[in-house]
Amino acid sequence: MATVSVVMATYNGARYISAQLESLRAQTHLPSELIVGDDGSSDATLEIVAAFAASAPFPVRIQRNAMRLGYGENFLTNAKLATGDYVAFCDQDDEWAPEKLATCLAHLEREQAVMCVHAASLIDGESQEIGTFEQGITGFEIRPPLSLEPWDVFFGLTQVFRRDLLDRIPSDRRGLDNHAVGSPLSHDRWIHFLGDSFGKTVILPDRLVRYRQHGKNAYGGLRKGLLLRLRGKLVASAEIMDMHYGIAAHRASLLREAEANASDSGTRAHARAAAAYWQGLADLYRDRREVYRAPRFGERLAVFRRLRFAKAYEAGAGLGGKVLVKDFFLGVCRLPVDAITPKDHHTATVATPPSPQK
Repeated sequence: MATVSVVMATYNGARYISAQLESLRAQTHLPSELIVGDDGSSDATLEIVAAFAASAPFPVRIQRNAMRLGYGENFLTNAKLATGDYVAFCDQDDEWAPEKLATCLAHLEREQAVMCVHAASLIDGESQEIGTFEQGITGFEIRPPLSLEPWDVFFGLTQVFRRDLLDRIPSDRRGLDNHAVGSPLSHDRWIHFLGDSFGKTVILPDRLVRYRQHGKNAYGGLRKGLLLRLRGKLVASAEIMDMHYGIAAHRASLLREAEANASDSGTRAHARAAAAYWQGLADLYRDRREVYRAPRFGERLAVFRRLRFAKAYEAGAGLGGKVLVKDFFLGVCRLPVDAITPKDHHTATVATPPSPQK
């Protein structure tokens, strides 16, 4: 039977961690181990974990980081210690459905996939359901390699993945994050990249985690207002194209090294295909930045037309139709964002109303 290591990153999580730990105890497929990486908690977090470990039906390993790592590095550093066939990232303040691990492992084994992701419910500080967190998931899917959105992510709390993905490329070489500019790539975006590069991904609509929203989340699941979301997507510049070009070219280089170092033909083939994919993306962004950098309208339009002729904006080609609209209005025409969307001073967040459970 397949084994799974649960890796939990903690930092001053005493208020909610007991509920999460008890939800691990209640799993219908118990983890083979729980690895807790603590990032310097000064509250009762470690005392609560130690008390749980004394009666847990699986081994609990507590790793005290010698220095503050930050949540992403904390997850990845301690995931390397995992001994299970699979790894599941675990936040300190959520609650797992009893069937989470069993469901994900069954699909991973059946489909011979390298990553499984799923939807979630949203709960408040009192564990009351306040919404849903679908992550764009509309139904069951099996996605082939290199078919996920390259710059998006399925949150770590919804990922279960093969342990050997962590051995493909050293995580300390993962490079920069395209979302948190200037920061190292987050743990879940790194796994998203590795999973999509080296195998199939199973996508489940099942809400297998109750994702807590309490105001101190590193990232939350509550949805911003429509206009704020729209304005957030209508941002582009030559500098942003440069950033994405650099990230894509770096990933292509890492994958070429992974191909050279691979010990089996299957891994070599995946790495080769993924390197070509990311090099193609790098080339697209190298050309696309001229849509924003070229000083004259005619020059920008010529680059835009060349990209269209090369079918760069077609579905699955790397950019997509929404980017075509952005590049034309913001790049070629240099239309200000305010001319496209009304000013929106609304800062409140809303959750998707809960749907009836199946």
